[in-house]
Amino acid sequence: MAPPLPTPTDILAARERLRGIAVETPLEPAPSLAATSGAAEVRLKLEALQPTGSFKIRGAHNKLSLLAAARASGSEPNLPLITVSSGNHGIAVAHAAARYGMAVTILVGHDVSPAKLQWLRSLETDTITVEPEGRDYDEAEAEARRREQLGAAVYVAPYNDADVIAGQGTIGLEILEAWPECEAILAPIGGGGLICGIGLWAKAVKPGLRLVGIQPSASPPMYVYFETGSTKPVPIAPTLADGVSGNIERGSITWALARKVVDAVLLVDEKELADAMRWAIDEQRVLLEASAVLGIAALLTRRDPSLEGRRIAVVCTGRNVDGATVREVLSAPRDRA
Repeated sequence: MAPPLPTPTDILAARERLRGIAVETPLEPAPSLAATSGAAEVRLKLEALQPTGSFKIRGAHNKLSLLAAARASGSEPNLPLITVSSGNHGIAVAHAAARYGMAVTILVGHDVSPAKLQWLRSLETDTITVEPEGRDYDEAEAEARRREQLGAAVYVAPYNDADVIAGQGTIGLEILEAWPECEAILAPIGGGGLICGIGLWAKAVKPGLRLVGIQPSASPPMYVYFETGSTKPVPIAPTLADGVSGNIERGSITWALARKVVDAVLLVDEKELADAMRWAIDEQRVLLEASAVLGIAALLTRRDPSLEGRRIAVVCTGRNVDGATVREVLSAPRDRA
């Protein structure tokens, strides 16, 4: 059987489950970014203000709320959970597991960000465990799936899950409810759950809206898919945007969903990511991790000329970055005008 796909109705239901848990984050005007990019107006959707420091709280809590209800009804076994994360998803799942009284093991690759690993370690309890597994995210993900297939745990996917995608889709609902004049949305792409959820809502409510995803050139699986149609793993290089780094499962529902709702996928390089992090601090007085500034980087470099003259919302996904990285970014030489 084909895996279930989320719908706009699922996003509405997720919004109700998330009341009192996820913050309805602000759309902060960014006039200097609009001027630089040629946009009519730009607003930043500051998901970095969520209690867990990223948007991932939405999908994790929606998924575990539904799982808790199924267990209470006896329709799901009371197995421990397992997940894989580059940091933010694991933090969110730990937060949700504590709320619903569930045990969870969070697998992370050995290349995980030190700041995110430290935060994850701080959440460990008798029922929440963090395990480094494999060299990177891809190897950790393979191990999580293996344990699921053995029947030892219930896997909470970071992106390849209808309930997780529906939770992330509440961002699109909030953007268009607060700003119906919005004409384009820019969002980072890792596994694709965020942009697919946003797109499911946005394209249902406003079909003419332009939805653009951005990946680091060091980790471009969705970009390659849009260019070639291939879902084969691609080479992954180190990137500041560790939160979106890694390949996408070959059978993920996000491949086909992205084709339906995403208009374009763009790439930005490491220097452009660093410039965008500095811009966020200098111009908006907000600290964002590199994964959260992918959309900002695309606008600063005018990567998509079709966005000029439009009203644009940029999803800024998280703030969980370590001090050493921030100091390195801020101390790097800057181009002179």
